[in-house]
Formats: sequence, structure tokens, C-alpha cells
Amino acid sequence: MSIVINKPIPFNGGIQLSPHKTIPLEQPLKKAQLPSLIKIPLNQNFEPHSSPTINIGDRVLKGQVIADVEGVVSKSVHATTSGIIKEIAEHLIPNSSLVKSICIVIAVDGNDQWIENREPIIDFYKLSRNKIQQKILKAGVIDSDFNLDINSLVLNATECEPYISCDEILMQYYAKEIITGAEILMYALQLDECVITIQNNKTVAINALQEALEINTKINIKLKLVSSLYMAGGEKKLIKSMTGVELAAKYLLVDVGTISYNVSTAVAVKKAIIDDEPLISRIVTITGPGIDQPRNLEVLLGTSISDVIEQCGGYNDQHEYLVMGGPIMGIRLFDDDVPVIKTTSCLLAANSQLDESKIRELSCICCKECASVCFIKQQPLQPYMYSKKSSFLRLLSYHLFDCIDCGCCSYVCPSHFDLVDEYRQTKNRIWDERRNRLKANQNKRRYLNKQERMEKQRLDKHNKHSIMNAESALKKRKDEIKKAVNRVKIKRKIKNS
Repeated sequence: MSIVINKPIPFNGGIQLSPHKTIPLEQPLKKAQLPSLIKIPLNQNFEPHSSPTINIGDRVLKGQVIADVEGVVSKSVHATTSGIIKEIAEHLIPNSSLVKSICIVIAVDGNDQWIENREPIIDFYKLSRNKIQQKILKAGVIDSDFNLDINSLVLNATECEPYISCDEILMQYYAKEIITGAEILMYALQLDECVITIQNNKTVAINALQEALEINTKINIKLKLVSSLYMAGGEKKLIKSMTGVELAAKYLLVDVGTISYNVSTAVAVKKAIIDDEPLISRIVTITGPGIDQPRNLEVLLGTSISDVIEQCGGYNDQHEYLVMGGPIMGIRLFDDDVPVIKTTSCLLAANSQLDESKIRELSCICCKECASVCFIKQQPLQPYMYSKKSSFLRLLSYHLFDCIDCGCCSYVCPSHFDLVDEYRQTKNRIWDERRNRLKANQNKRRYLNKQERMEKQRLDKHNKHSIMNAESALKKRKDEIKKAVNRVKIKRKIKNS
């Protein structure tokens, strides 16, 4: 076991944000109270959608599979507590577009009763690697297979957004579980080394991980400190911080033999293998100037966001709008009667001081601040201007899709240009145009194929008729010849007689 504490390798871009995590981290982590209703969406980033395996009126137990995709174990959806299936219908889910999705609604009975066929184990090395992989997939922890050419595992413990602290408090309370989960992943992926990357300003979490690593000396896990700059936790920036090598925009970590998971994934892996528990809860940071009592809670998936906020004292007079995620990359929610899902890391009750969209845009002063903080070394103003003009071909020459929507350029712009929002809208327009073009090409191919089939049918029919006519003419000719031969024979017979 080795612990690497060294100076982070500098990289291009990034901004230093003032943290607002002290108050939530001062409060002890506790489990949220059981709600009266649980709404579990069937499409939490799953494609294709899962199908219910239960019916309205059925009683379900905590951890029971209630939906899946046939033949795809990683798409299973589990009941997060016990109760009665009240409804299977469309409900709003957390997004900024007021989109509805099929949800399974459970009327909670308050017993929180687990399924009976759980099989906790102590020594996971007794299980085969394939068995461990299948259990992790079945628990809904990881949504991709393990059949990758991987030679390095990274656990990402960086948390760049200034208000989110769910991973930091996770490391403080579940450091041993993180190390155990990392050991399981190393065994499942057949790796000898793991690197945990963490920002150098998370002192308490670093100490907790060091203590857990000192207990488990059998495995080679390195603790790597990275910069506290915003977006230092991006996958490609982690590689730059760890190795000094910068990946081209078109490459992913898996292309260089590295796979990255969040530290919360390591805890979920430990629970899936050691405790035989599927992924049914997560830690959520409830914070912001509009929250009365900011803190972190361990919340069952499917719990209404309004219930979670109520357990933190509710909204105060400063609340104006709600964001799921951080103030820079989060999405605004227009209704808090939506469920907590796997990607709900933070609920930020914000006010107008955090809302740059209400500030009128000014003229660009060519300060180049946006370019200085860009991680991918772009000139953000050029694609912004071409985006305003809908000049999509020019945009592609500026590699618009290499942008990771980190929001740094929008954050530092003194003219209040909402660069990232414009990029996102333009990307959606380009994707829509590509989809429409693809659909048009498909329709064109279908039309041409139909025309080709019809022409073939016409030719086949014509050829068939031609053959029939030729056969009929040949038969008629043979009949005429036969009749002529018969007439000749009759005449000869008469003549001879």
C-alpha cells in the first residue's frame, strides 16, 4: 500500500470558486425519514426502458426487483422500501423540460421490510470474478459490462461544484467501505492498482481515507491529490493531473485503458457484494441560501424532493428557485414534487444572486477571460457568435462538440454572455437537424426501396404475362400444326381408299 501526496500537475483553464460547504458538513450525516409515497422512474438513464414485473395492488419488499429489461441484468429496478403498488403511470421526473416518465408508485407501509433471500458474504474472494460482475450489474450499480481492456482503475473523489458536499461527507463516514469497494472492483477487473483522486483542500476526508488505507495494507491503492480548481475532477483533467499526458478531445479514458468511477460507486459495490443490497439510496446535499437547515441526508431513491427539503426545515424567505446539482452545471427544476433519482447529488435552493440569466448582456470587451479558463483551449466567443447566427458548418470547424459544458466561460464573462446555455441549445438544434436528416434519408430510402419493389413487381408481372403469351402462342401454333397434320392424314386416307 502506498499513499501519494504530491503537488498537482498544472493544466489549462479552471476557476477558483468560493466553497459553500461548511454548514452542511458540520451537520452529522443521517438517514432521511420514510416518506408516505415512493415514485421510482423506469428510465433513469436506461435505454431501452425497463418494464414492470409487478401489478397494481401487489405488495413489494425492500430490494425486490419491480422492473427490468428481458435479458439485460443491469437494467433492473428495485423497490427502495416495502409497501403496496399504488400506481404505474406517468409522472414528472427531475428535468428542466417538464418531461413525464412512467413511474412505479409505492404506498409505503412503514415497515421497511427487506426481501428474505439476501445472501451477505464476508470473503468475496470465494466468488468468481464473473459472479461478482453479475451481482454488481444486477444490483443496478453499474450500467455497463466489464468486458473492457482496462489496466488502470480511478476512483474520482473530486467535488468541484461550490455547494455540493455529498461525496466529501461520504468519505468521512464510509471510508472503509470505499476501500473495500475499490478492492472488489480491482478483483473483478483483474487489476493490481487503484488510484483515488481527491482535491487537496478536503483535509478531513483525506485523513479518513488514509486511516482506512492503513488498516487494509493488502492492496495497492494510491491516494492522489489534485487541484481544488473547478472542473479539476473532469476525467481528462484527472489523467493530466496524474500523468501529465493530455488526451485529445476525441478520446475517452477507456481508449487509454483507464476506467473511472465515483467513490459512491465503490460504496454501492461493497453493499452489493458484501451486504447483497441493490442500489436503493444515495447521499444528497440539501443546501443554498433558500434552505433553512442545510445538511446531507441519505435518501431512498424515489422519495419526493419536497419531502426531503421539508426534513431540512423547508424553504426560507430567500428561496426563489430550485436547482438539481450545482449552480454552474445543475438543471433548474420547476416543480419539487419529483422523485430523487440516482443522479440527484444536490438540491440547491437558490436566489437571484446566483441567477446570471436575469442580468442583461453587454457588449463584448475582448478581455479573453473565457479563453483563459477554457479546459479544451478553445476561443469560446467565436462559436458563441456563430451559434447566434445558426452557422452550423462554421461551428463544427470550431469543434463545438468538444465542449464539456463546464460553465467556466459563462462564469467569468464580465459582459454576462450565457455562453454555455447557447452552446447547449445549439447542440440540441444540431442533433435535432441530424435526427431529422437521418429520418428524411430513411424515408427516402424506404420510398426508393418501395419504388424498386413496385418496378420489380411490374417487370415480374410483365415477364410473366410475356411468358404466358409466348406459351399460349406456341401452344396455338402447335395445335394448328397438329390440325394441319390431321387434315393431311385424312386426305391421304381418303385418297388411298
